[in-house]
Amino acid sequence: MAKGAVIGIIVFIVIILGIITFSLQNNNEEINLAPNNNLIVKDVKAQSNVVEITSLGFSPSILTINAGDQVTFVNKDSKPHWPATDIHPTHTVYPNSNIEKCGTSEEKDMFDACKGLNLGESYSFTFNDKGSWKYHDHLSARIKGTIVVN
Repeated sequence: MAKGAVIGIIVFIVIILGIITFSLQNNNEEINLAPNNNLIVKDVKAQSNVVEITSLGFSPSILTINAGDQVTFVNKDSKPHWPATDIHPTHTVYPNSNIEKCGTSEEKDMFDACKGLNLGESYSFTFNDKGSWKYHDHLSARIKGTIVVN
């Protein structure tokens, strides 16, 4: 009988740990049952990611995200930095991007900060197009990074 109780406790602990692990892995999802009792899992919010800009460059220099995720670039350096899609100086690699659109109503739809960010300032962009998107610092084109969108 004691052996049965120990096995029961172990099974209970394994089940609880499984529930906790599942909950932690799916903290951005909402789980519902459809009327026919089929499980429905839907994404509640897009993942947010941060790229820090320092005197050494972008950190991380390569970031993998999902389509619809937002990336925020934060300047942690005393010098200004301007994140923008490649190719320097036109910024035309990411779809609908072009430095000539800076200052227009189309600016919000392109991967280009359109200005130097001072210490502590940030720029956010939501990546909806899948692909591997190279970018650079327009004020120091040797500083480069890549956003991979799945």
